[in-house]
Amino acid sequence: MSLPAPSATAISEWLLAEAAHLPDMGVLVDALAHRLLDADVPVARVASMVETLHPRFVGAMRVWEPGSDMRLRRVTFDDPVIVAPDRKYTIDELQKTGRPFEIRLDDPAVDEYDLLPDLRAAGHTHYVLMPLRFRGDPLHGVSYSTKRPGGFSPEHRAVLDAILPALNAVMNVQSVHRMWGDVLRAYVGTEPAELILKGAIRRGDVRRIRAAMMMSDLRGFTVLANASDPETTVAAINAYLDRVVPQVVAAGGEVLKFMGDGVLAIFPVGDTRDERAACGAALAAANAALAAGKPGGPRLGMALHVGEAAYGNIGAGDRLDFTVIGRDVNLLARLEKLCGVTGEPLVMSAPFARCLDRNARELGTFDLKGFAAPQPAFAPAAR
Repeated sequence: MSLPAPSATAISEWLLAEAAHLPDMGVLVDALAHRLLDADVPVARVASMVETLHPRFVGAMRVWEPGSDMRLRRVTFDDPVIVAPDRKYTIDELQKTGRPFEIRLDDPAVDEYDLLPDLRAAGHTHYVLMPLRFRGDPLHGVSYSTKRPGGFSPEHRAVLDAILPALNAVMNVQSVHRMWGDVLRAYVGTEPAELILKGAIRRGDVRRIRAAMMMSDLRGFTVLANASDPETTVAAINAYLDRVVPQVVAAGGEVLKFMGDGVLAIFPVGDTRDERAACGAALAAANAALAAGKPGGPRLGMALHVGEAAYGNIGAGDRLDFTVIGRDVNLLARLEKLCGVTGEPLVMSAPFARCLDRNARELGTFDLKGFAAPQPAFAPAAR
């Protein structure tokens, strides 16, 4: 049997010439499936299984089936699917041998595996899992299954084998780019990661932004750290961050820094959000974080300000930091210290208070380190 164009060679050429520029792995898997169908390779399911470098996810699976939207499933480190002791996993077979794993779905051994019984019940007849080697080990894979009676023919399998080197190269590029993005987003935030990936990596490469700003601190942290072992201290910090960070993200903010027990976040003013809306989002995030605490639990101190900052790279030599600096950031930090002085969990600057739709309570004026004139401070008015 000879396969009509596009042949395996044509698919490989397409992978190397065009597919590397597709926007993500899901688009690549979808396009590959249609190329295989055009080559009369009767795929009924194509899936990529790729390990990630992410603080929450061990891997991601993208699944194409005809007539359905591309499915993305992220597997967490504590996902019962990857720790269930009573099932075998096809990816484990791949990793043990480094060679393709395939099985006819009328084989009784199908019942021992996690995915294969479901494929058999859906009418699939043959499953093939091919290894992808990105960094030496076959930790990744691409799988194909068919509903063709008798499964894939030797000629079909020859096509899958022939395109593997090109597919491996392209998926490696896609995977590395995604991993860079995942790691950068985890450590510097979403918008800084995008700017860095676009080339904003020179020292002094900064831009001015206007934003509502939040700084949060865990009250009594020094006493806790001195009285506890490091594991207990880290657990307490993470529990506190679980109160603050999701609220910032939900309100459209960006966490820029973790500074010990401190959090620095911004809510940029831009085309889709004016200054009043940015301040409203920051206040909503702060109130939600404060409300998430348990009676008798750790206390937070939070400050809110709106102003201008320099946003970008500072550092020396080959070591840079992506941050915000400027007078308004300094004022924010000084305001946060007033939480301990005033006993208020949330302190706001005068410019921030003026942006609110409701009145704010003036707490007085305070001498702040580095500021020549006393600065007014406010707290939210009781509703």
